[in-house]
Amino acid sequence: MDIQLIADSCCDVTPELKKEWGVQIVPLVLRAGEREFLDDEDLDTNELLEAMEASSTGAGSACPSPEAYAVHMRAAERSIVVTLSGKMSGSYNAAAIARDMVLEKHPEKEIVVLDSKSATAGQCLLTMSLRRWIDAGHAFDEVVRWGEELVERMTTLFVLESLDNMVKNGRIAKAAGLVSTVLSLRPIMSGNHGDIICLHKIRGTANAMKKLVQIVAEQTRDAAARSRDLVITYCACAGRADQLRAELLEKCPALRDVLLIPTRGVATVYASRGGVVAAF
Repeated sequence: MDIQLIADSCCDVTPELKKEWGVQIVPLVLRAGEREFLDDEDLDTNELLEAMEASSTGAGSACPSPEAYAVHMRAAERSIVVTLSGKMSGSYNAAAIARDMVLEKHPEKEIVVLDSKSATAGQCLLTMSLRRWIDAGHAFDEVVRWGEELVERMTTLFVLESLDNMVKNGRIAKAAGLVSTVLSLRPIMSGNHGDIICLHKIRGTANAMKKLVQIVAEQTRDAAARSRDLVITYCACAGRADQLRAELLEKCPALRDVLLIPTRGVATVYASRGGVVAAF
C-alpha cells in the first residue's frame, strides 16, 4: 500500500531527494522586477538572485493553482500533501480546494493536506519523516497522525544576511534595514506555526551562527542521543552551511544527522543570498 507524497516547491528537495523520497513537486511562480520564473527543476537560482538584486521592487511568489495539485491527487489512491505555512502563502488553500475537487468525483480516495506551519527546511524535514513512516509500513492514518504531531513540535530557525528583499517588500522599515546593515546585525528568527518572530539580533554572521547552534543545543538537551534529525537549507553559502553542520553535530549530541540542501526558488526569494534555515 503506497502513499503518494506531494509538496509545493518551497520544499527544497534536490532531484536526487525527489526521487529518493518519491515526492511530486508542485511549483510556485516567482516574480523579480519585470521578470517571472517558474520554480521547477530548470530554474537557475543564480539568475533569480541577480534579477532580485537588480530590481528596485521586492521579489515575491504566487501560489500554484488547485488544478496543479489535483493532477497529482488523481494519480494515486492515497496522497499526503505538504505545503508551506498557510499564514505565508495561499499554497495550503489551493491544495485544500484541489482535495475537495478530486474527492467530489473520487470519494474513494484518501487525501490529506498538511500545513507544515513552516517552510523550506521545515517542509523537507516533514517530508523526509513521512517517507520513513511510509517505508516502515505504517497505515495511512498512522502516517498522517505522525506528520501532524511533528508539525506541532518542530522548530524552525533562520538567519538572514541580507534584509534587502524584505525592505523592498515593505516587510520591514527601510531605516531598520539600514541600521542592521550598518551595524552588521544578523537577526535570528523563528517561523514556528507560521508566525515569524525575531528571537535575537546578533552582531556579525559568525556570531549569529554560534548563537543558532547554542539554541539548538539548548532545545534538544533533554532528547536521547542521536534521536533527532535536523535539516539545513541555505542560499548561495555552501561553505557556511558545511561549517554549521559540523558545529551542530559536535555540540548537539541529540542530533542523529544534519542534512544540507540548497534552496530552490521560493526560499531563495525570501532567504536571499547568505540566508540559512534550520528545522528540527
